[in-house]
Amino acid sequence: MSKIIEAKSSSTALIFNGKPFSILRPWRITIDVEKKQLTVKRRNWHFFSFDENISNFRSIRNVKVDTHIFGADIEIKVHGAGTTVAYYISKKKAKQIRSLLMDNDWTKNDTEVAVDFD
Repeated sequence: MSKIIEAKSSSTALIFNGKPFSILRPWRITIDVEKKQLTVKRRNWHFFSFDENISNFRSIRNVKVDTHIFGADIEIKVHGAGTTVAYYISKKKAKQIRSLLMDNDWTKNDTEVAVDFD
C-alpha cells in the first residue's frame, strides 16, 4: 500500500488550456499520508530553484476542484497560510486528493484513521 500520492500537470491539459510554456514548469502536488503533509511545488521561471508550499493536513480547511475539458485545478485553503493551487492535473487525481483530504479526520491518532487507496 502506497502512502504517497503524486500528481503533475498534464502536458495535454496545459496545451489545450492555453499554457504551452508551462510544460517546462508543471505544477506538482504530493500527498504524504505517513507525515500528514501536502506539498505543492513548481520550478521558477529561471529553472534553478523551486517554489514550494508545504501544509499539514490538520490546517486544511477547504478543497475545491475546478474541472476543465482536459484536466482540473485543485485549490486548497490552508488555515493561517492562505490558498495553495495546483493547475491542470488529471481529474481522477484531483478527485482522489479531495476525497483523501476531506473525508478523513486527521486530528485522530494514526491507529484511528482509515485511508482507502484505489
